Amino acid sequence: MAAESRNNRRYRTYGNVAYQPEFEQEGARAPARRERVQGNTVRRPEPQRRPQPRPRRRPAVRPNIQVRPQGAVAPFTVVGLFAVLACALMLVVSCAQLAQANHDIVKLRSTLEGLQDENRTLQAKYELVYDLEAIEKQFLSDGTMVRPGAGQTVYLDLSGGDSVTYYDGAGDGLSGILQRAERFFAGLLS
Repeated sequence: MAAESRNNRRYRTYGNVAYQPEFEQEGARAPARRERVQGNTVRRPEPQRRPQPRPRRRPAVRPNIQVRPQGAVAPFTVVGLFAVLACALMLVVSCAQLAQANHDIVKLRSTLEGLQDENRTLQAKYELVYDLEAIEKQFLSDGTMVRPGAGQTVYLDLSGGDSVTYYDGAGDGLSGILQRAERFFAGLLS
């Protein structure tokens, strides 16, 4: 019987949580001792209970708080604020200078590449100008240079000191005009 009563339980639920099990009643059950009424078996209806009014809640009263007047600003705060602003300004300026320097480096690198290409071209032209075989052919063809024979001996005397030969014709032309202008301005200044 105990197993049957356990299996006959029915749970009232609100959502998915069981609150109070109720037993399924098979037919009429015998009243409990408390429920037995002796004497008159007619039950009188219970008077309806009136809901008791709840006391009104007063709104929360905020206490008056005395606010202290604003005091003087600390000088350290002002100095610190100016220091932070100065650092921020220097940071912005240095970032701008760095960006400008980076832009200039990119321009210079592209210019360098162009100049290196031009250098290679000019170097090739220079090597072609001083082609020894072409020079030898030119001088041999007009008779300025003659190939030495097998029996010729050439002596070169290097025992003397270094010397410079100044030609009289150097005072003429553009270099002579520049020398006279130099002497004129040197005379004015002295």
